[in-house]
Amino acid sequence: MDFIASTVEESEPGAEAELDVWDRLKSAFGSEDYGVAYHKYPIIDKGGNRFDHEPDVVLLHREYGLVVIEVKGYQINHIDRIEGHTWYLDGISQSTAQPHAQARSQANFLRSFFVREDKLMGDRGCKIPVNQLVALPNVTREEWEQAGFDGPAAPQVITADDLTPTALRSIFESLKTFDPLDREELRAGLDVLSCGQPISGQSLPPVGEQESKADHYEKVVKGLNGFDLQQQEIGVQIPPGPQQIRGIAGSGKTVLLAMKAARIHEKHPDWDIVFTFYTKSLYDHLTELVERFYEHFTDSKPDFDKLHVIHAWGGRKAGDGVYYRLAKQSKTKFRSFGTAKSEFEDEDVEPFEGCCQRLLDYGDIDEQFDAILIDEAQDFGPAFFNLCREALRQPERLIWAYDEAQNLSSLTAPSPTNIFGTNDDGEPELDLSGQYKRGIRKSHIMRRAYRAPRSVLMLAHAFGMGLKREDGPVQMITRQEGWRNIGYEIEADFRRYGSEATLTREKAQSPHPLQDAEEANRFVKCKEFNSKQKEAEWVADQISTDIQEEGLNPEQILVIPLGPNGRGHAHYSLREALDEHNIEINCVWNNDDHKEFAKPGKVTVSRINRAKGNEAASVYVMSVEAVENENRHKGPVQRRNEAFVGITRSRAWCTITGQIEDRKPMFDELHSLISDVTSEDPEITFQVPNPQLLEHELEEDTDEYDDTALTDF
Repeated sequence: MDFIASTVEESEPGAEAELDVWDRLKSAFGSEDYGVAYHKYPIIDKGGNRFDHEPDVVLLHREYGLVVIEVKGYQINHIDRIEGHTWYLDGISQSTAQPHAQARSQANFLRSFFVREDKLMGDRGCKIPVNQLVALPNVTREEWEQAGFDGPAAPQVITADDLTPTALRSIFESLKTFDPLDREELRAGLDVLSCGQPISGQSLPPVGEQESKADHYEKVVKGLNGFDLQQQEIGVQIPPGPQQIRGIAGSGKTVLLAMKAARIHEKHPDWDIVFTFYTKSLYDHLTELVERFYEHFTDSKPDFDKLHVIHAWGGRKAGDGVYYRLAKQSKTKFRSFGTAKSEFEDEDVEPFEGCCQRLLDYGDIDEQFDAILIDEAQDFGPAFFNLCREALRQPERLIWAYDEAQNLSSLTAPSPTNIFGTNDDGEPELDLSGQYKRGIRKSHIMRRAYRAPRSVLMLAHAFGMGLKREDGPVQMITRQEGWRNIGYEIEADFRRYGSEATLTREKAQSPHPLQDAEEANRFVKCKEFNSKQKEAEWVADQISTDIQEEGLNPEQILVIPLGPNGRGHAHYSLREALDEHNIEINCVWNNDDHKEFAKPGKVTVSRINRAKGNEAASVYVMSVEAVENENRHKGPVQRRNEAFVGITRSRAWCTITGQIEDRKPMFDELHSLISDVTSEDPEITFQVPNPQLLEHELEEDTDEYDDTALTDF
């Protein structure tokens, strides 16, 4: 049995009683029970008048179905009389209550989620039975009976005497009026309660044996999705302070931040909340995600005057942004990208980081937000983090999620100490070790990847680091613990340079919908050419096949040209080649609306900076020879990282192409890796490098927060 705690404060009305019942349930149900329990499940009927607060406890159990428990902290003298569903109260702020009716309304609201799923519907309706209970942990059975509430028409309640493990199990056993749920029914029920429906597509009937890419991709985007336990904790729990979320590419960080933003807004509609990000083209996607989750929680629309989905920079033309808003409010000079690039050209600082530091140095920042959530945090420097922190009210709910392997210049993000510094005693200004009350973690590490198939992700990591590069890796994780953090197992002795290392990844760490579909599982391939024209023509032919024969929509295809000349090759050579097939392209860099990425009916072509954060069914990474182009001003680490980001945009298939020129060793490296990762039991064998020969040793400066975070696992 899994238990997902809430962020309720013990000082809140009724909280002490709720926590008492919650802890007793945790004692009564153990690992042998199949199901999940939530304290303060995130639904509230803001669109109607059925119930005005979240269910205190929601439990789904294979044997007992769905049970909603309304907890009341009343003493026996608080209950004057009970007439039908109405309890008349005395000596407290409430004069009446309808706890059973409240629990019933909440249960029926939840039941409406179940009836949307074909797997949970049978000839007699919903397969998951629904029950309600009222718990009175401050009232004994003797007091209840002496007050005359034990007649045949009296409501069933859980009293203080019933909170022992044996007594609680006995009460739940009395609810059994049906056969236990089978594995598929329970799994579907758990997925529904995990809040997976807002990101799920319409359920479809099984397709026939002759499956195209379009048929396979339906399995990826359609049907019921569910969140795992860690994802649910991240999505629904509201930390009483800062929180860091580290995650591997495709682990769901963006979706979960949107879910958390909606959850905070549902729980605290009066709070001023910011959800911000780096890639402008994510704006519509993030706004839609927030709306979906909020409507799921409340059956109503979010108030975007209180929940602000805005870009980190912003501007007069770009629209609202965190930096733009704070600069205006502090009456400090606002710098656009062009101005900042020119002003900070001679300084060793990114333009946006320079802007934020100037605002910190010369602006007077008011505390004006109750929570700030930062997506793509790997792309921001310390100044932006500290700017956000300055704008927060206590207790500084700064929540950030980063993928340390999606930064285009590094595969790591700085530690909290490097971002926020230390105090006069040398202690971190922001301590992310341990947990908050009720077990809410200050730091999460997400190891599972859901977006890309296992072979695609393994190829991306191995090629991005150069594990089988002829001249040795350019960067690498050199600790067992570091590899485990991103979901791998490695057999290696990092002290023996030149010795053999073997890298593997279990299926459970990449639970992709198509991982067992033999017809679909040639997910990665590579082809080299003698000219850019031949490359463009072949890619155009493949795209035409994807559309005409495999049934993919043009907007489900993304082309990412690497290197300084990629834009020209894609814009001209590829456009001309696709014109021969009557296929239109959407060159993202030509779009006036920077918030728009894909366009219906057109193949998306994007440089790496705009592609980051987006995804597609079929991805073509062109001009991969740019990875070994030493004439580029970018170093080998950044060039490899760009390839990594491009490959991991794929939700199913990834094709890598390039001009062979004098790059044969690199293409040999790619073909060898593809052979490794597409085998039945994929493993990558390479030689342990001398760390001193690496361009970048990953995680070499992260001991302080890796160690503290890992104590929670």
